[in-house]
Amino acid sequence: MSCTEIYGFDKDGNAYCQAEVKNAWRGAMAIWNALGERYLPLGKSIFNNERMRQIWSLYDSSNISNTDKICLGTTFDKVLIKREDIPDVVEAFRDFDGDTSLKEQADILEEMFKDGDCIAVGWNQTSVTCENWENFGGYDEEKDESIPYNCLTGTEHWYLFDDFETA
Repeated sequence: MSCTEIYGFDKDGNAYCQAEVKNAWRGAMAIWNALGERYLPLGKSIFNNERMRQIWSLYDSSNISNTDKICLGTTFDKVLIKREDIPDVVEAFRDFDGDTSLKEQADILEEMFKDGDCIAVGWNQTSVTCENWENFGGYDEEKDESIPYNCLTGTEHWYLFDDFETA
């Protein structure tokens, strides 16, 4: 079964897999469906690219609640949450109205926040993909292993709350 992977970044900026939440369909896809039904007359939309673009564009809308905007933002590619913003994400995950895994993810994020070594959090919304934060850093042919992404030196990520505008 697929899962949503939650990644932490240690004080040196290196990614590590913190937890796996079973059934990826209860992650990003459930959020997108809930938002499509809540804000757009779309219903379930994940197999329709135009509808998905409409759902993703809700992030820039002033008509979406901050809770929903935060939850939607965490589903975007290569998004990270800084340590100081984890409590806001936990609160949004707990407040989100929908049949999702967000409350379970909130429990994991709370534990990560308590860990003084975790400086950021990121997601791989479905384990079906082969790309994740543990191999975004490239490949070391000499050691024959993937290189974890480093959020302090890498340029592929963005931080959700850096440009966050409240509704």
